[in-house]
Amino acid sequence: MTVSLKQCRTFSFPDGTFKDEAERLVVWWYGPIFKNNRLRSVPKIHIFLRTIDHENNLGGVVRRETVLTHVGLLRIGSVWEKGVSNSRIAYEERKFPVSFSPGGWRIVSLDDLLREGRSLYTSFHDSNYLPQKSQHKTYLIDFDLPDDKHLLIPCTEFFARCYGRSSEIKRVLATYRWEEVKERLYRPLNAPASPGTWPVRFTHRVHRHDAILLAHILYDPYAERAARRIYSQIEASFTPDQMLLEVTPWFQGDGEISVSGVPIDDGNAFLGLQILGCTQPDGATIHREREKSTTVPATDGDDTPSQFPYHQLQDIPDVIDLTDDDEPDHGSSWLDLPEDEFVILGKPRAVLDKRYTRKNVPDTRGVPVPGDETIFSTGEPHGSGKGVGQASIHAPITLESQGFLRDMWNALLYLKSAYPETVHSVSWFTFEDGFSTSPDPRLISLEPFEIDDEVETSVANWVYIDTQTKVPRGVLVIRVHVLDQTLYLMEIQRRPPKPRAGGSEEASKPPSYKGLVFTLSPQGSFEHWLRQVLSNVRHVEGVVQKLVRHCPGFADTFKHPKAKNENVPCEASVLNAFSKIGITRGDLV
Repeated sequence: MTVSLKQCRTFSFPDGTFKDEAERLVVWWYGPIFKNNRLRSVPKIHIFLRTIDHENNLGGVVRRETVLTHVGLLRIGSVWEKGVSNSRIAYEERKFPVSFSPGGWRIVSLDDLLREGRSLYTSFHDSNYLPQKSQHKTYLIDFDLPDDKHLLIPCTEFFARCYGRSSEIKRVLATYRWEEVKERLYRPLNAPASPGTWPVRFTHRVHRHDAILLAHILYDPYAERAARRIYSQIEASFTPDQMLLEVTPWFQGDGEISVSGVPIDDGNAFLGLQILGCTQPDGATIHREREKSTTVPATDGDDTPSQFPYHQLQDIPDVIDLTDDDEPDHGSSWLDLPEDEFVILGKPRAVLDKRYTRKNVPDTRGVPVPGDETIFSTGEPHGSGKGVGQASIHAPITLESQGFLRDMWNALLYLKSAYPETVHSVSWFTFEDGFSTSPDPRLISLEPFEIDDEVETSVANWVYIDTQTKVPRGVLVIRVHVLDQTLYLMEIQRRPPKPRAGGSEEASKPPSYKGLVFTLSPQGSFEHWLRQVLSNVRHVEGVVQKLVRHCPGFADTFKHPKAKNENVPCEASVLNAFSKIGITRGDLV
């Protein structure tokens, strides 16, 4: 059986379990979790894979073990060869309206589906996606859809992608009793909550975008019950070596979920194998406060050695060994590894920031010089001298495209359809997806400045599309093959216009930015240049003409004129960009 693959971002930091594999393997399914007898602070999980040859023909099923925190890197459909993955199965992508409230879903097993006569047959695989064998037993969330259809999502995938953004959340919820969970995730509040707000203060080890889940667990009994249930299943299991994980939604209400997967059961159901994005729950404004460690002497009597890394590696090595056998050293380097991006669907939740600095002295006795580590672990720091650093794996968030940026994308698609002989291809880019021709473009979120970065307030605030909710501004990056040239366009997300004073319905004019068009010399590195632009554009507050002289090729800016003869909005803007490299509408005909 042959499957179609698509290129994706290269992952060169594999779990050591797969690095020495002689065969090419594709992740196919997640199995039970079980106790880790060596790295006790992270449970293990069975991963089912299938062999896949270089003609993309699928072979037999094999089973391997890894730690639960590595699941975010080992996505279903990802193809691995000698510890590197740069392609995955080209599943169908869909977005579904669902209810996360009780009554809108239920937990089912594969046996339940069989008893109900619901088939796992898919034309994608020309057979049942899973053989009916006991080793593949698992639980799934069965969401009800209109017209008596269903969306099925494996519980492990929902846990890995929807329970916060960092692997640390999953590790703690699946490893410790509830009192220990709270000690490892939260810090006491400095003041009582103001009316209409949910303040949450959490440790350095979790990611800033975990704040929404952590706040709900703290203030919403429904979310607390869902989170507590993770470890209670493990504790109550009579067969801890084969514990099948049941995971439920942790918030209520209607929303959307974006998945990639395969239709099953004659089109009556869709098996979502990868969660791409989800709605955020509505609710009170969250006041986010993340603990930050420093290396200055302790004050106010706090002389406890720091449990947090104090040296974060800025340059990620090309190849990273993640171990599932050893705990990291106390005081070792901290490595932040991004997994696949997570798309926030609909209106983002309002989250405001506040920083707290804990002053203490890290315990450096017997540890290696930070930066010398060659192996990294997602576990709890224990001991020293092993040369094992600390790894944090998280899913960066990205935003749905909308408004002006969508118009630019649609204009390019129109020109491609109108002039197929000259406009050969159009694709958008994110670091997670690579270049994609999916009809729904995604944005790259700009990285907010840290609280101690020395930048003016206006510069720090410019990074956000909304300074109240602290949602990062997005950038749309597009590649176009036109005639015999390859060019790139970059557009900055605009803030929505504000209503005029006096309650007038007429809105003020939205801010305007020039677009950036560039080509690269044969030696030019696209991703390296793009990362520079995305970093520097923050400092110049979107004035891209200040950046063009540094391009390893040709670069220029373009305006966004409107023309009466436009066939679609922004057609004139795209043609203006083309003109900067000497291509006119007449050249397209």
